[in-house]
Amino acid sequence: MNYKEALDYLYGFVDFEQRPGAAPERMDLSGITALTEALDHPEGQWKSVHVAGTKGKGSTAAMIAAIVRECGYRVGLYTSPHLVSLRERIQVDGEPISEPEFAELTESARPAIEGTGPRWKDMGSFFDVLTALAFVYFKERRVDLAVVECGLGGRLDSTNVIRPLVCAITPIGLDHTDRLGGTIAEIAREKAGIVKEGVRTVSAAQLPEASEAIREACRRHGSSLVQVGLDVRYALKEAAIDRQVIDIEAAGRMYEDLALPLSGTYQAANAAMAVGVAQALSEGDMEITDRGVRQGLASVRLPGRMQVLQDRPWVVLDGAHNVLAAESLTDSLRGLFPARRVIVVLSAHRDKAVEDLCAVIARYADEIIVPERRVLRKRQADPGDVAAACMGAGTPARTAPSVAAALSEAMGRTGPDDLVLVTGCFALVGEVLEVLNELEPEETASR
Repeated sequence: MNYKEALDYLYGFVDFEQRPGAAPERMDLSGITALTEALDHPEGQWKSVHVAGTKGKGSTAAMIAAIVRECGYRVGLYTSPHLVSLRERIQVDGEPISEPEFAELTESARPAIEGTGPRWKDMGSFFDVLTALAFVYFKERRVDLAVVECGLGGRLDSTNVIRPLVCAITPIGLDHTDRLGGTIAEIAREKAGIVKEGVRTVSAAQLPEASEAIREACRRHGSSLVQVGLDVRYALKEAAIDRQVIDIEAAGRMYEDLALPLSGTYQAANAAMAVGVAQALSEGDMEITDRGVRQGLASVRLPGRMQVLQDRPWVVLDGAHNVLAAESLTDSLRGLFPARRVIVVLSAHRDKAVEDLCAVIARYADEIIVPERRVLRKRQADPGDVAAACMGAGTPARTAPSVAAALSEAMGRTGPDDLVLVTGCFALVGEVLEVLNELEPEETASR
């Protein structure tokens, strides 16, 4: 296989991410269990941290990985979704798997994948297979620790076959209600399904219903619970564009004046989560140093998370794809860019709470442009419906025939002191990066 052939092969598996509402009866661990068994259980060959949640789990996972890497360990990172290339989801020491490595990995795993049953394409989903490939890659690269982000939920997520050293649960809100439940408590119980017997759990500050569900899971499994806001405390001392300074205290250790090269005050809470996890690792057999924490956080780069592309006018990209993330994003933007005229380029997935998401964005925007995307159209909410929801929330909105057209229109309608915000999903942010860098979309080319 070459890389394109490997992508074609992988995209031949059913992808529940592209089938909103189709997953509940199929969401179980049978596919990934069969795959990992056929591949001789690669997930048992390295230590891990497991990260679930609704908002901030990708950022938190990246921060944990950066801290541990700066402490001298080889670290794998498995996250989703990606922006431009699927390879972004599988990294070792901050570097995505290469195209030749991905092709070779897929080719070598193919006999095991196809041997899991006579109807092998139904034995595992796209995410099952990709997760198994990541696990094999981490085994081959001999990582000391892998930081593994849940794809969807927790209890029945493909990643939930690992036995981590620490479990982490970031803030929980309403998301994927067609698959995880219609209330915060129901969703929290699914997310808390990653809690393991005797394994420490680190939790962000949560809504009361989510907090109770997490505490109950920890009680049931004998997992000691560390909570940000109680056991891990932080203070934001400085917040500016692409820079924050934070004090964090965890388990009696004080880290003062930590520099975080990211925008968004919510990233301070994610950093506190990451330090809480690092502290839990240090109480095992991993050496976590003050320098590692400091240098790790200082080295974090998170494309698509309040990414500032330019000023005059300001252009900001953020993949906020649910209400909780959109509220945090717009609150931070109000603090960093006060009293500016804002044009939002917005696209949403139809399996999200589209009207609620549009209402949050409409409260912040002066105008909204909703483009037709060229990638992942199966999951894209109809641009006309999104524009209508924004107008129903009181903000002028219109559609555009393409992402390039929406960007051009937005830039043409802003002055040097204004702000263009691209948001609503990571797929839109990725396509904007493709347009600006004149890249051929990887997924369109492979399907």
